[in-house]
Amino acid sequence: MSKELIKDIVTEGAKATPPIAVVGTSIAQGWTINHAVAALTIVYLLLQIGWLLWRWHRAAQGQEVKAD
Repeated sequence: MSKELIKDIVTEGAKATPPIAVVGTSIAQGWTINHAVAALTIVYLLLQIGWLLWRWHRAAQGQEVKAD
């Protein structure tokens, strides 16, 4: 095997480690991937609601709100 190929294999293995760790941990704890996705979706929605409320609050106070 060439050094280039080994480097590519190690790099791709390192990139795959976080998702594999999350799935492995969730399975070991009795959580399915559906539970994890649902929990992350709820967190994301709460963050989006908080951001929107913050922007509305700034707009109500007359401060500049940039359109993102």
